[in-house]
Amino acid sequence: MNAGRLWQLVRKEFRQMLRDPRSQRMLFVSPVVQLLLFGYAVNTDVRNAKTFVVDHDNSAVSRALVSTFTASGYFRVIGYGSTPAAMASALDHGDAVIGLEIPVGYAAGRNPDVQILVDGTSSNTATVAQGYATQIIGRFAASRQVAKSPSRQVAPVELRSRAWYNPNLVSRVYNVPGVIGTIIMLMGLLLTALAIVREREIGTLEQLMVSPLTPGELIIGKCLPVVFVAFVDLIVISVIAILWFHVPLEGSVLLLLFASTFYILAGLGLGLLIS
Repeated sequence: MNAGRLWQLVRKEFRQMLRDPRSQRMLFVSPVVQLLLFGYAVNTDVRNAKTFVVDHDNSAVSRALVSTFTASGYFRVIGYGSTPAAMASALDHGDAVIGLEIPVGYAAGRNPDVQILVDGTSSNTATVAQGYATQIIGRFAASRQVAKSPSRQVAPVELRSRAWYNPNLVSRVYNVPGVIGTIIMLMGLLLTALAIVREREIGTLEQLMVSPLTPGELIIGKCLPVVFVAFVDLIVISVIAILWFHVPLEGSVLLLLFASTFYILAGLGLGLLIS
């Protein structure tokens, strides 16, 4: 392998990629735009879900239950009604995501069942919101039971689970790194595939075949510029993920770059296979 011939091919690839304004936008602007779009679009958190309340009991205990809902940050009361039909209308028209109906006698314990209606238009949001609402009502009922009977044990064993990675279970912390991996894979795949196909389209592939370049020099010369661009994109979008989306970076940066090398090479291999 001749280092001089390889360097000339690498120079040609860099000049060919960077002299076209469209290629510049695809190389450096497109990954940032994709990260921002997917970082906000792929979000499974439920915050301030619109809630419609029908409180038939209208007692201090029922109002405390509603306050517990709003204090959690997951729900926001957007209206009150006196009939179940009003709650159903709010759900049907999309004004509310959650409907909470508290029956008469809830405070006295004669009718402790609370009804929750969830708008299932967005199944993921509905499932998460239903889980939050069920936990809030269960904890509120347990706290009332303890307050009424302090000497009575609620349960002999209490299980408290804690997530070590992403303890607040913020979906963005899970999704943004996945988006980074997808963008880097696509960039490496597309750029490598286009680098070979472009030579065929503009009629210069035959010139490369009759040049002194060996097959190994041709492959490496096509891949090195893409590897450099992929690492630049990786650093740029990782910095955006950390500073803009507040994704925590734990561990060694050098280990991340080392592992990314093999990941990028895998994308280059797929691009060469396609081309």
